[in-house]
Amino acid sequence: MRITLISPYPDITNYGLRTLSAVLRKAGHETRVICMPDFAGDGEIDHIEMSQNRYSPEVMEQCLKICEGSDLVGITLMTHYFDSARQITSAVQERLEGNIPVIWGGFHPSARPDECARYADYVAIGDAEDLLLKLCVRLESGDLEDLSDIKGLVWRKGDSVIKNQEGELEQDLDEYPFPDFADQGHWLLFEGELRPASTDLLHRYLRNGTVSRMFGKVGYQTMTGRGCPHACTYCGNSFTRDLYAGQRYVRFRTVENVMLELEEVKRNMPFINFVWFSDDSFFGRSLEEIEDFSREYKKRIDLPFYLLGSPGTITEEKYAPLVDAGLHCIQMGIEHGSKRIQKLMRRSTMGNDKVLRSAEIIAKYAHRTAPPQYDLIYDLPYETLEDKIDTLKLVSQLPKPYKLQVFSVIFYPGTSLHTLALRDGLIGDERAEIYDKMYFEKNDNYANTLLYMTRTGRFPHDLLKVLIDPKVVKVMTSDYIRPMAGVTKKGVQMLRGALNNPVLTRARAMGTNNDLDEARVEGMTGANAGAAIPWGVA
Repeated sequence: MRITLISPYPDITNYGLRTLSAVLRKAGHETRVICMPDFAGDGEIDHIEMSQNRYSPEVMEQCLKICEGSDLVGITLMTHYFDSARQITSAVQERLEGNIPVIWGGFHPSARPDECARYADYVAIGDAEDLLLKLCVRLESGDLEDLSDIKGLVWRKGDSVIKNQEGELEQDLDEYPFPDFADQGHWLLFEGELRPASTDLLHRYLRNGTVSRMFGKVGYQTMTGRGCPHACTYCGNSFTRDLYAGQRYVRFRTVENVMLELEEVKRNMPFINFVWFSDDSFFGRSLEEIEDFSREYKKRIDLPFYLLGSPGTITEEKYAPLVDAGLHCIQMGIEHGSKRIQKLMRRSTMGNDKVLRSAEIIAKYAHRTAPPQYDLIYDLPYETLEDKIDTLKLVSQLPKPYKLQVFSVIFYPGTSLHTLALRDGLIGDERAEIYDKMYFEKNDNYANTLLYMTRTGRFPHDLLKVLIDPKVVKVMTSDYIRPMAGVTKKGVQMLRGALNNPVLTRARAMGTNNDLDEARVEGMTGANAGAAIPWGVA
């Protein structure tokens, strides 16, 4: 069979989709992978109002041309890319001959299969490798009358939407082939047109990846495991853990399997000089496994790398060998400093004492790494001013150096927090408040202003402690100060407007306001890459 797999994500690494392509090719199927980065969906374009047609007519024509002759089209999506998937799906169904079926997969379809089944012919819930192989067999044979035996599949029979039993998680991840980065049959959207994948184009895009831009390197993203030991209410893992209740959810590939993948990457993509492991909790491994990984990585790969970790799982015994192996930076989720909000997030086991203990370990080795990235979530409707100040108190205790990544909360469908917010009447317009909301959008208030001022890690802690003193907070949040804050905000907006000229805009897009060194690749912004500019954005 010929299967076309499409991704709207800005990150063209797309571990899941490329793994599916590799699994299908291993089974003898022909695949095409089309990467159509919708930068607007990831907040790469200043957000005002999203257009439901995310791609230009010219790009859609090219996409349909590539999809011609397919036996199945698969689209991966998260909530922000719902319109991208809908636009592509409608075009395939309405304009291509042969009634080509379309299947949607990814977190959003898993969480909202009924909604997605209104547009897609099939929906995959959860891990889809086995599901996709079985569906291909049935499509090839024409035996489509009853698909109830394909676990994890949502399908339509007449006017009914049928949701099959949940699937079974593969426990031996070494069974899966490495992600498919072959040039043949793959396409990338670049400078307003879909181009055949090539080493040069791949190099350009990987250099533009989020973490690559952060460190000025060319990164390769992979995963050494699946699942997370935590079930934070704002995260999709809270949904997926429940979906696969009773099964071993956290699984790891063997060290040898990971090394073989990375050795292959070094041979085939010699421009890679950085590795990004995006596992939800790399430190969930045993100390013995961490030490084995560190030895083999240093001996066989020897490139700087980036990890994710969580408070309490980071110990010095595990951290030290990773630094010695080339750990360049760690990203750790702090999320909030209030015990009350930590409980709401199901993070009570990762309280401030564990946050500070992990941060002290990280700081001990800071002379050998880049500053750690600590994540924080703000603008929860459940927060009080006291809760916000608790987060700032925690920030004032973090050992330097560090950088903060701050995210405005989004109640993603399927998460426990979405269920809670819906129950409490905190969600009005889902379209505006979830589907189109970007993580950088924030409410203007005193606590958020302080949080943003501390992002670089250079803000003096002594000054921060003064600014969060109860007496100062009372004055700064009083009705007397509020009009002054409005005037200040207006002045800042006017200054931004004055600075918004084409030269500076281009400089920001390329990652620098100084000498326009090419940190971001020309043509990689949403509009230039082919994604339509959101309505109202000049």
